[in-house]
Amino acid sequence: MKPHVLMVRVAIVAAVLGLLGACAQEQTSTIPLYAVDESDFAIEVKGFGEVQAAQSQKILTPGRRPMTLSWLKPENTYVEKGDIIARFDANQILKDSREEELELMRLDQDILKSNAQQRQAKQDVDSDQTFVRQEFEFVDKFAIDDLRIYSQLEIIDTLANRDFLEAKDIFLDWKETSIVEQHSNEMAVLDIRKQGVETKFKQHQAALTSLEVVSPYGGLLVYEKDRRGEKPAVGQTVFPGRPIAQIPNLDNMQASVFVQANDAIDLNKGQGVTIRLDAFPEKSFKGEIADVSGFPRSIERGNPVTYFEVTVTLLEQDKSMMQPGRKLTATIDVKAPSKKLVVPLQALHFDEGSSYVYLQDGSTFKRQNVTSGRKNLFLVEITEGLASGDIIALSQPEQNAIQES
Repeated sequence: MKPHVLMVRVAIVAAVLGLLGACAQEQTSTIPLYAVDESDFAIEVKGFGEVQAAQSQKILTPGRRPMTLSWLKPENTYVEKGDIIARFDANQILKDSREEELELMRLDQDILKSNAQQRQAKQDVDSDQTFVRQEFEFVDKFAIDDLRIYSQLEIIDTLANRDFLEAKDIFLDWKETSIVEQHSNEMAVLDIRKQGVETKFKQHQAALTSLEVVSPYGGLLVYEKDRRGEKPAVGQTVFPGRPIAQIPNLDNMQASVFVQANDAIDLNKGQGVTIRLDAFPEKSFKGEIADVSGFPRSIERGNPVTYFEVTVTLLEQDKSMMQPGRKLTATIDVKAPSKKLVVPLQALHFDEGSSYVYLQDGSTFKRQNVTSGRKNLFLVEITEGLASGDIIALSQPEQNAIQES
């Protein structure tokens, strides 16, 4: 074999061996690493919501009983003072009104019947009292207590008969008083029932005169959401006094932002907020927290996830973009950027109430217990256990690369 051919082959073999060695070295260093160092650390909380007016004139449901909506004026239309914005169904109100009217007629008949029964009972008592008086006159007229004329037993019978008549007279007086009291009590109950029915009947009649809701002001019509985020709809039953719509002041808008309860940590008044409208994502608006709800609540029926409601004062106003009900996303600056020793969230592990990372030690890794602080969506602050320059694994190393403790 020629020397130059042998040298070429040796060079090729050496190059192949070099490539294989490099590949083997790459295979042993497939675990992603992170160099621990101080960096700017900020806490931001994401939320979503919509634009609403800071001041508005609310329009309440009239009447004193629940009513069903039969017609609604389209939302986000301009209305003038006196324009009809909603109508209610009269069928159920008419049915209830007729039932109460019939009940009034029944109660009037019961009152007449009670009066007639009282008169009859008093007449019976009066007849008995007249008979007793006549008996008294007879006994007094023919009563003789002379033993020479009547025997002792006959005199005793006469006296006993008088005692009986006196007792019966007392009983009839009591019965007459009892009839009056009983009738008075019965009439009081009937009067109370009648007053209640009359009140309901008047409410139904008043509801029939307020089946149309008119706008007391001129402006943009916006329907009001209930606590579940639902707006009035045709066929829906609404209760009296519930806000059905509002006429907002478009010169002063604010944002209602919902933040998931698990993320709503350290939210306070005055914290900065950046708002982006879904309809105009390229434009951002600055604001600050004006109020945070005292407790979280569900905003979607059947969904157990709860949210805190945050009211945001907008420091910039744009009437052409900020219309009531427009959806938005918000970023709340909970903590301003500052230099902190941080690691990515994925590098932190937990076991039995303690947190740890895998710290590189030569060609292997050891489990290093750490104390963590606050965190944002990507990083977590490390207060004890690591120092600048340490190298940690971003994922759990293979078992043979972990030092035994």
